[in-house]
Amino acid sequence: MRRSSVALLKKKTPEEVAAEAAAKEGQRREAEERKRREQAAKEREAFDRSPAGRARAGFKRGDQVFQYSIDVLHQRAVIVAMVGGTTTKTASDPVSVLNSVCREGWELVNGSFVFVEQGQESRDKFLSSGQNVAVKGEVVGYYLFKRCELNRRIQSAE
Repeated sequence: MRRSSVALLKKKTPEEVAAEAAAKEGQRREAEERKRREQAAKEREAFDRSPAGRARAGFKRGDQVFQYSIDVLHQRAVIVAMVGGTTTKTASDPVSVLNSVCREGWELVNGSFVFVEQGQESRDKFLSSGQNVAVKGEVVGYYLFKRCELNRRIQSAE
């Protein structure tokens, strides 16, 4: 055998094997820690964009009022040829959002609702005069909060 072939067949010492294993373990731990930090940053950004996150930021700024609006009901127009018009509705419950804002140091003062029409569809009635009309739009809830120190739940991650 040639010398280079003999060098390739040489086994690593236990110290070299242990050092390689420790280096791989260190790289694995670093990768896990980096993924954990990235996930925590994504979660933090998502919270900051949420109603509760915006409420917390307003509280820290010293704001006296906070307003939030949410799509409470979405209505879609449906026209069926020769049958008529109707709507389909999708509702959402804003209670969990409102409670999360209150826990950030706010008290609900007022809530109001507005129907925002986004259009309508119509068809002539079949075998009679007139039209079938279906309106599409959404009901938006507008909520006004005032600062309330007693409602504030202290967060450990501030």
